[in-house]
Amino acid sequence: MLMHAVVWAFCLPLLPVCWLQLKLIQRRLPKIKAPMLPVAWGDNAPTLGAGRRVLGLGDQVIVPKDGEDSGQGIMVYCAEALMRQSDDDVNWQVARQPSATASDVLATCRAIDDLNVDLLLISMGVNDVSGLTSLMRWQASIFDLITLIRQKGAAKIVFLGLPPMARFEPLPQPLRAVCGIRARLLDAVLKRSVSGLSFAAHLDFEAGAPAGTLTDDGYHLTAQVQKALGERAASLSLRLLRV
Repeated sequence: MLMHAVVWAFCLPLLPVCWLQLKLIQRRLPKIKAPMLPVAWGDNAPTLGAGRRVLGLGDQVIVPKDGEDSGQGIMVYCAEALMRQSDDDVNWQVARQPSATASDVLATCRAIDDLNVDLLLISMGVNDVSGLTSLMRWQASIFDLITLIRQKGAAKIVFLGLPPMARFEPLPQPLRAVCGIRARLLDAVLKRSVSGLSFAAHLDFEAGAPAGTLTDDGYHLTAQVQKALGERAASLSLRLLRV
């Protein structure tokens, strides 16, 4: 992490150029501000039953974009894999906001009345990279989110690690390289914050990321990547749920 921090210091003069590149990209992205909160359990779940309740919470990484060949989303692939690996029914929901930072995810969690779930699958950080969230604020949001979740219930928590944004090929340089370095820094803080917690785990995105293209538009993950992450998230979740 120290090496990444040193490299980040050398990136600071490039931030004005990266800011302009980011603004041009954001013009092409969908403008969705309001969070999508979960409806009543059973109203939005293709896999019904009295089995495990799983809630996906976070940003655009947790669900796919609209359109053909966009994949079903990490939450769906995770739920399907959980059923195959455990033979249990899985009732899932998603609460997401595509442009959400960690602070936004925390606010969304506060707005959810029913957190009586077995598992929370959380994705956040990509927008904190582009928004230059400070490391102190990022870590504080992680701790506050974990505390809030445990106050509301006894759910196990899986945090999706930040994707290696240096491999987001649609992003122009130097934006792609700078985002990649910043994503590694935030992911290191997330991993360290979760380590040692028996009820939470960090899924290292980069360790098991498929070879080839991660995103076609620099914003949403490909269906192949979604499925691979969903499968890995399910295996990690089962280990947590058995503790």
